[in-house]
Amino acid sequence: MQRKKISLTILTAMVGLGAVLSGCGEKTEVTPTASSSSQGKPNQFANKMKISMFNQGTFNAAAPIPPREEDVQRQMLEKAVNIELDMMIPQAGQATTKLNTLIAGGDIPDMLFLKSRADLAQYYDQGVLADLTPYLDQFPELKKRFGTDSWDAVSYQGKTIAVPGYDNVNGVRSLFLRNDWLKKLNLKVPTTSDELFEVMKAFTEKDPDGNGKNDTYGFIGGMNKEGTLQTYGFDYLMWMFGVNPPSAIEVKDNKPVFLFTDPKMKEALAYINKMMTAKVVDPDWVTMNTPDLLDQKLYKGKVGFMIRDVRRLEPDAQQKMKEIGGEVPEWIVIPPMKGPYGDQILERKSFQGNSWAISKKADKDKIIRILSMLEYLFTDKEAYPNFAYGLKGIHWDLVDGKVKNKTSELSKDMREKYQWVEHYKMARRGDDAEYFSFQNPKTTEAFNDNQKYVAPTLPGNILTADPSDTLAADRQRFINESLVKFMTGKDPLSNWDNFLKTLDTKFDMQKYKDTATKQFKEAGLIK
Repeated sequence: MQRKKISLTILTAMVGLGAVLSGCGEKTEVTPTASSSSQGKPNQFANKMKISMFNQGTFNAAAPIPPREEDVQRQMLEKAVNIELDMMIPQAGQATTKLNTLIAGGDIPDMLFLKSRADLAQYYDQGVLADLTPYLDQFPELKKRFGTDSWDAVSYQGKTIAVPGYDNVNGVRSLFLRNDWLKKLNLKVPTTSDELFEVMKAFTEKDPDGNGKNDTYGFIGGMNKEGTLQTYGFDYLMWMFGVNPPSAIEVKDNKPVFLFTDPKMKEALAYINKMMTAKVVDPDWVTMNTPDLLDQKLYKGKVGFMIRDVRRLEPDAQQKMKEIGGEVPEWIVIPPMKGPYGDQILERKSFQGNSWAISKKADKDKIIRILSMLEYLFTDKEAYPNFAYGLKGIHWDLVDGKVKNKTSELSKDMREKYQWVEHYKMARRGDDAEYFSFQNPKTTEAFNDNQKYVAPTLPGNILTADPSDTLAADRQRFINESLVKFMTGKDPLSNWDNFLKTLDTKFDMQKYKDTATKQFKEAGLIK
């Protein structure tokens, strides 16, 4: 029998809803926008239903939950699908303990925000969570809201057991280049890996700042305290060869491909070693183990090419450049280089680890009501700014007929006063430049341009750790250390085959391959 599709009743009377928030002697009227999709639809949820929500997806766990009469977003969710929403916000660092206590006591919340795929799989295996597969076809807009990779991430053992929680943000990592140095040396913006090397070499050797000293470098990167190169700059250089993140796993020709053993990884390491040999890399890279330290290098202005957050184009960062380096360099954000195999990647889409799951105790009607609420939260266009940005008239407003996020213009006191709106911001899209309330138009432009170079996430992200793989931590440590040794020249690349052999003989690489193959088969990615 074909299931009857259920349409969503949304905010039929929301035009008249107004919440009066008072404090410090002022009164601010906040009126959410009515949903156009609600017009003329019958009320399919005539009976009010209580829904309990465990919301560790909040963007500010320290913010108090306001009274219902002041909580505009909660009123919108409740009115959209005729529910009474009881939202619980666990304290930071205590979410897992709190949730496990509730589960052990049989008081499982109706809907649960989970932060990792491992937690999702674990709670499903324990019989805590419902299988949502039979219901999702009734919510086509919700299904369209997230990409295939996000839905794959919340699938387990052939079943869809959750709804993606919120978009991770991609496109903030950016390629920063000193355009003033390019002009002085009569160079063009590089577009290939070879051109980039020549630019970095010139930045190092040709005194681009004109002070007569040998104190500039073409590039600086770093690695975190665990010895991983990812997100600190050197990993971008590997993107040009299509082998990043180094620990990632692809599926090609019906088998897993480990990027750290791919022949193209050897080429990427040779490229970085060439940079090291030519001394275009600032030697301080070995101490760059936090993002703040790399920012200090950006502010000092003695390096010509770096990988930093696009928000370093914002006024506060520009002011730090002036204070620390004595000037505001002409930094520009450029597109990623095209590598020797045609790869032109800035980063990969972050894995959809977070999700909204539903208790197995929920009956069919409650599951449908919760999924209806999530469809409204994530897909209603007119309600979107109320969840993504905050309160109309305070955090955002209509300017020349367009929504304008004014959050960056608010005083510290105003931000703190209304910080509870962050409990609902998981609705915001990861590629929404307006969400960030950028002040510099160049930041917005760069962020939007960066989206073109965000590649799909790799299937290896769906793998869960094998508890019987006792060599996993030592294997990863050996891989990290070996890659650094190869790129610095401490271990010549002529020893590459020995590296692969050691993985097999000492670190049981075959067990890792077998585990990956088994889980890929279970997910339908390998036949």
